[in-house]
Formats: sequence, structure tokens, C-alpha cells
Amino acid sequence: MIYSLREVSKSYPASGTVVNAVNGFTLDVQPGERIALLGPSGAGKTTLFRLLNATLRPTSGTLRFDGSDVGAMSGRELRSMRRRIGTVYQQFHLVPSLTALENTLCGRLGYWSLLHTIRSTVRPTKQEREQAMAALEVVGLADKYCARADELSGGQQQRLAIARVLMQDPEVILADEPFASLDPSLKESLASLLMVLVTNGKRTLVTTLHDVETALRFFPRIVALREGHVAFDTTPAEISRESLKALYDGDSESNGSAARDGVQWRDDKNEPRCAPTCAR
Repeated sequence: MIYSLREVSKSYPASGTVVNAVNGFTLDVQPGERIALLGPSGAGKTTLFRLLNATLRPTSGTLRFDGSDVGAMSGRELRSMRRRIGTVYQQFHLVPSLTALENTLCGRLGYWSLLHTIRSTVRPTKQEREQAMAALEVVGLADKYCARADELSGGQQQRLAIARVLMQDPEVILADEPFASLDPSLKESLASLLMVLVTNGKRTLVTTLHDVETALRFFPRIVALREGHVAFDTTPAEISRESLKALYDGDSESNGSAARDGVQWRDDKNEPRCAPTCAR
């Protein structure tokens, strides 16, 4: 079991009261699974995402990563855990002034000592350059290795963010709305690319999505959240029109997005020379 959550809750103080963003959440994730997290705005997807990548700890309940209790981990153990988890964000979080090669090399920062980081700002090793170029080749950006990140298109920037994660070589990839800002054709190609990368690398993938169609098409397991709880946990073939309507009832943004994306609801059950400057 790569993740095991038992009655996990995360609370925040708000205007003199306490808000439970995730409330009694129970979930198991097996190594190599591909899971899409669905739910309306405010359902708890982002909070759950941050619990899974250990930037938040549960208020109550138990969250285990590869058998270890995250809530009991020391700072060193948490850093070790985070090195095994690659995160792809909706906003990419690239360094605009760095080249594609340099941004890709930044995927190794979690493994580098301070001395190694300082040295690599001037001259990376041959192995590091080759690894970075291999990651760029996989996402189709090898010819852009010396282009600055802010010179790339939105789709290319998202591919670069994926290359950076590949450079990290994680066991788990967590992707937070990775296709939200892309047009439909780019969304299709990047979703296909991500599926190939996790399948070939035998990696676990957990993705938060607002796009129901993409979730149903590419992910064999759908976990739906509503008000911090699991609304349903099943396969796309078992999801009905009624269950989706109930999930998004009152969330006009999600319903409108689904309608625009044309979701077919189911009524039944059926050579590089650029020196990296990542630490600038």
C-alpha cells in the first residue's frame, strides 16, 4: 500500500468557528494505480492533495505513506518522503528566467546538498545533463533545451513541468488540475503523455480534476469528494448520470464545464551547454 488513510480530517479556524475541509476520509491507494479525484469547488480536493504530498498534516486520523505514519515523521523523514513524490501544479511553478534544461535539472534539488547545489549553478555533471536531456526528449522538448521558460507556450510549459518531475524520478506523481489552463487538443495530448509516463515507469498517479470527461476517459478509478467526504469510489463504467448530478448539484461552474466538454453521461452501470542556475 503506497497510501493508507483512516478517518483523516483536516480542520481550519474560520471566523470564530472550525471548518472541516476533509472530514473522516478513508482511502487506500495501491502502487501503480491511476486515480482521478473529482468533486465540486470546496469539496476538499486541494486539502487532500496537500495531505498526500505532506505539505499538510492531518488534524486527526492516520495517514500512512508506504507503511509509515506521516503524522509521526521527523523533518528528515518528511523530506525523504517528499523526494519520492513528484508534484505537477496547475500553475507550473517554473522559473521564467531559466532555460528548459535548467528548470528540468531543478527536479534534483531535493537530492542535492547545499554544496552540490552551488556547484551545479555553474557546471552540472555530464550525467545530470544527460538525464535532463533524456527527460526533455520524453516530453518532446529536447530542441528547446536552451529556450527560457517564459519563451515557451502554455502547453510546452506544462510539458516542461512534467520533465522536471521525471528528473526527480518519483514513485508517486500528484497532479493538481494539470490540464485546466490548456485548450482541448493540448489537454488530450498531455493526458495521453502522462498516462504513458506513469504506466511505463510503474508509477502511482493521483490527479485532481474539474474536467469529468478527461477523468472518465483516462482514469480507471474515480474517487469523488463532496463536503470533505468520499461520495463514491468506483470505475468509470459504474458511474451514472444520477451520481454525477448529485455530486455537482448546485455547482454551476462544474456543471457548465461538463456541458461544454460534451461529457457523455452514462445512464446505466455500464549536446547541451546551458549551465543550470536553479538556486538563483
